[in-house]
Amino acid sequence: MDLIVKTYKITDLPEIDQITKVYLKPKFLALLIKYFNLDVKYLVVKNLHTQDMVAVTVSVEKKILGIASLINPHQLYYQPIQIFSAIRKCPNENQLQNIEIYKKISEYFHRFYFRVEKNLSPDNDDIRGFLWSGISAKPLYTYRFNLKSYTSDNYFNRQRGGLRKAQKMNYSFSRVPDIDSFLRLFEGTKQRQDWNYKMDETIFHKYLNELLELGFIEQFSILNQNNEVISTMFCIMDKDNKIFYGWITSTLTSELTNGVSTLLIHSICEHLKKDYDIFDLCGANTDSIARFKASLGAELKVFYRIQL
Repeated sequence: MDLIVKTYKITDLPEIDQITKVYLKPKFLALLIKYFNLDVKYLVVKNLHTQDMVAVTVSVEKKILGIASLINPHQLYYQPIQIFSAIRKCPNENQLQNIEIYKKISEYFHRFYFRVEKNLSPDNDDIRGFLWSGISAKPLYTYRFNLKSYTSDNYFNRQRGGLRKAQKMNYSFSRVPDIDSFLRLFEGTKQRQDWNYKMDETIFHKYLNELLELGFIEQFSILNQNNEVISTMFCIMDKDNKIFYGWITSTLTSELTNGVSTLLIHSICEHLKKDYDIFDLCGANTDSIARFKASLGAELKVFYRIQL
């Protein structure tokens, strides 16, 4: 199959209705342009002869002195590649087909960009097409809950005591959005984790609010006896693929020893397991975070940051 790579503005892709992955939805990406002035486009692989779309991903471009690079902004944890070409009876034929798609994307990267940094999703796990085309890949890790078989008995073996402690504290679970409480807790999280992550809170508040209004995210929280938010998480909801992503989370420092973070994750799983199949915790790539997420008993998954 002869392939060609094209780029489109977010609003100009004719095949927009074919896209199912939330990280590639046009309205989701349009907010990155609106609030953060990012140069976001679709990178599309098409069949040269039929002009059918066989794959699509997103490109976030940054120019320095006129030299273009692709970046991986904090707001876009994954930049997946969605494949549309026909599924063949032989799995190996599908693999070879995907390799050719990735090689064609690599060719485009080499031609037009000085530097590339892009987190693929865990579903894009066969990256040989990139490696064989001179693109390097750094393995990164996340944890995923399989909600099809979820019960607390299957997980939390190393957090059982903390979960029971939190369950005795008369805490309550909430799905009511409270962006202000999140922002207050997030300041403490940045200090605790020593994150040098600067943001305009006014802009970020508006961004979160519009994501909520459009249904791309939900906020889940644990409240104390005074109905104050003490632990909260924003999740990106991919309803079409029955997966959601634990995007950003914050917990009051003084409550960490009470198992409230574990209770939050358990409560989210319990409330969403009927509607979703997978809960992705979005990363486990620093020591303290990896140790906590590993103790929850979820499945370790690798994903790749491709780099040029």
